[in-house]
Amino acid sequence: MGRQTLVGRERECGLLDGMLAALTHRGSALLLRGDPGMGKSVLLDYAARESGMDVLRARGVESEAVLPYTVLADLMLPLRRYFAEVPSAQCRALEGCLALADAVDANPYAVCAGALGVLAAAGQAEPRLVLVDDLHWGDPLSRRVLQFVARRLTTERVALVMAVRTEPDQDASWEGVPQLVLEALGDDACRELLHRRGLDPADTAVARLARLGMGNPLVLVEHAEALARCRSRGGEQRDQEWQTPGPLVEQAWWGRMRALPRTTRDALVYVALCHAPEFAVLERALDAGGLSLGALEAAEEAGLVHAHDGEYQLRHPVLRPLVLAHCSVAQRLRAYRALAEQSSGELRTWYLAAAACRPDETVAAALAGEAGQARLRAALATSARMWHRAGELSPAAPEKAARLLNAAQDAFHSGVTGDAAQWCEEALRHNADPGLAAEIELLRGRVRSWAGDPVGAHRLLESAAAVAEPADRAWACALYGSATMPAVMGGRLAHAADSASRCAGLAAALGTEPEQRLARVVQGTVQALAGRVRESRRLLLRGRDELRGDKAPEELRQALLTGQALSWVDEEDAAREMIGTVIDRARLDGVPALLPQALVVRCEMESWNRWAAARTDGAEALRWARDLGHRPMTGYALLLLARLDGLRGDRAACEQRVASYEEHCGGVRGLEPFAQAALGAAALTAGDLGPCRAHLERAFTVAREMGLANPNLMPFVAELAEAHSRTGEPARAADVTEWLRERAQATGLAWPVAAHARCRVMLATSADEVLEWQSAAEQAHAGRPMAFELARTWLVCGEALRRLRRPAAARRPLLDAQRAFEALGALPWAARAAAELAAAGHRPVQRQASPPDVDQLTPQELQVARAIGEGLSNTEAATALFLSRKTVEAHLTRIYRKLGIRSRSDLARCLARAGMIG
Repeated sequence: MGRQTLVGRERECGLLDGMLAALTHRGSALLLRGDPGMGKSVLLDYAARESGMDVLRARGVESEAVLPYTVLADLMLPLRRYFAEVPSAQCRALEGCLALADAVDANPYAVCAGALGVLAAAGQAEPRLVLVDDLHWGDPLSRRVLQFVARRLTTERVALVMAVRTEPDQDASWEGVPQLVLEALGDDACRELLHRRGLDPADTAVARLARLGMGNPLVLVEHAEALARCRSRGGEQRDQEWQTPGPLVEQAWWGRMRALPRTTRDALVYVALCHAPEFAVLERALDAGGLSLGALEAAEEAGLVHAHDGEYQLRHPVLRPLVLAHCSVAQRLRAYRALAEQSSGELRTWYLAAAACRPDETVAAALAGEAGQARLRAALATSARMWHRAGELSPAAPEKAARLLNAAQDAFHSGVTGDAAQWCEEALRHNADPGLAAEIELLRGRVRSWAGDPVGAHRLLESAAAVAEPADRAWACALYGSATMPAVMGGRLAHAADSASRCAGLAAALGTEPEQRLARVVQGTVQALAGRVRESRRLLLRGRDELRGDKAPEELRQALLTGQALSWVDEEDAAREMIGTVIDRARLDGVPALLPQALVVRCEMESWNRWAAARTDGAEALRWARDLGHRPMTGYALLLLARLDGLRGDRAACEQRVASYEEHCGGVRGLEPFAQAALGAAALTAGDLGPCRAHLERAFTVAREMGLANPNLMPFVAELAEAHSRTGEPARAADVTEWLRERAQATGLAWPVAAHARCRVMLATSADEVLEWQSAAEQAHAGRPMAFELARTWLVCGEALRRLRRPAAARRPLLDAQRAFEALGALPWAARAAAELAAAGHRPVQRQASPPDVDQLTPQELQVARAIGEGLSNTEAATALFLSRKTVEAHLTRIYRKLGIRSRSDLARCLARAGMIG
């Protein structure tokens, strides 16, 4: 028993032992990954045995993947007595998705938060071990809930261990969840495992089996059993049976099945096809097919099926495709029809759809109706599959195309972009309606852009717009407008400007308000990026006025784009108002698809003044972007956080985030300048000027090649001038400074004016010149708050005055710079100011430099602190942040301890001092 039975898995067992030992005071989650047969289930069994407690256990079943929340139901129903301990909205959502109460349009994130709250409440009563096997076969909605829960168990007395097959396309969705990949067993472990299966280590077959097994425990075991059966009959495996592990395992299973009576093999088809193979359902279905439940006794004796919780289950999932591969199509269809007769509602409809072998509008319409109901329950992954099957069964092309588009839409919104793209293609092949074609192309463009191919998305949308324009100018206008931002993300601002211009031309010809509003938004955005600030500001402010008030999701997207562009043209108050509204609406209405970009925009704005708040928003944006599979926003969030890490002196963290960006989002060329700028900022902060200069030159070159001419998006330009100035290249520093002067004059923005003055200070040759440009810089800073940039200005002025032998005049700007850097948490910069102060003869008061209080908090603690500081109750904060109430309370306890405070009012004052709340 215990660890000794798990050959070659000592490390994995030790990790599970550590999780169980810590369970009395903290929770954790672990995802076991591995190829089929690598021992994931065995490790779950080990954890169950070693825990010594009642275990909550569930398992994904491939045939049930179309049914929403089946795995979640297996975990939650035993804990129903704890439902009352979660907020009522979460309780209703959870009960609705588990079919315990009527529910319409259940919020999927309320379901996630409710599940977390129930587990937290159960863990409060006693530590809980939750095991989920074969989660790759679980329904997508249950997987999404478990991914959500797994990232938030640190404060709960719950250990969650899940097992999935190794599948590359799942990697992104499990970001943030600790993972353990089960590697192949070594040669010694393989030999030991075969020895425990009864083979003599000196047996010549052992070496051959070890090679064929390739370290896969299940393959080794099945090979050993097959060999033992052959030998028990007085023979050996034939030469043709010594094949690769996959076929050998299949042959071993089929060898057992072939020995069964024909009626037993026929009955196994029903077990393989039944979504819920309960004894009663199976018995009725088998009777209808001329069989009986007794026919399965031989399979049970052979170990192919086993009874569990009142239903028959195949011993291993590999048996299902094996059973179906060895039955006729007619057998399969008869079984589906018999199961349909014994079922009702959604399950009956699904069986009928599976049994249909030709287009059938009656079945297709029924399945489409069930898909619509699943959509109302927010079971989008399930509704997508239903819509798709309904489309396959639709005899008429118009209905087929429309249903396939519905399938693609639900797949897209549920994060399954691969299916969405494929089903859009299928819909196009069957469509003859120009209007529907435009709608399909619009979705295809969004899918490609979301998946990280903005250039391809732009080309697709432009082509679709050109095709639609002669027949439907309104759709063409929408397509041109939607093509604008993918072009921006792809680093093709000239193409973006052309798309926006075409959108505006069509909107003017149509004269309709929705199209004209869209045109103003996209034109204003493109002009902001191109540095045409005055015209951009005029269009965007008009759009701001039109988008105020309650708006539909599509208009909220326009509001989000407007708010972001306003932040680039020094309309920060208007931008903050719009972005705050979008974030509030997204949280209140449960529309998380808007949150990644909205939080990224606010992170971008806060980076000028309030680093703690910026890091909080950036971390949450990154979490949402990863959860939703939004690669461009994932990359942008990573790079904004990387720049902050670099400026705070954490170069390793900065480089790690940039590496993550390059691995997962490197194809988004529009983000490349920001990646190079983040690395350059980290190098500058560390005083490593050679790499700094190289990174920033690359950022400057790529940005100008793209057509980016708004200096507010290029704060690294002043850093480039500083790097050249400090490495003895004043000519190049002067060239960069001249670019800032030209941009300041052309745009009238505050930052390039201040940055140009700061660079002139670095190039100054007299103290009077320094003081003159210092005054000009401070005057520019007065027009817009830029705490870090102002501190940089003071630092440069102090350094220049000390260099020009004016130490007394240098002390005041250096002291101001040091204090500002410390308030931000820019400790390396504060240390540089302190060193200059010492060189200028200043005798500092003895005190230890430390980051601001809030900088001690983790990103999630900062989120909780801000929610509470803004006046939300614990329950309201939990709902807004999709956390359990107990998690909020645990975070709040740590926040109070770290900040040395005792009340909510103390917290609000602390956050106000840090600039995180008004």
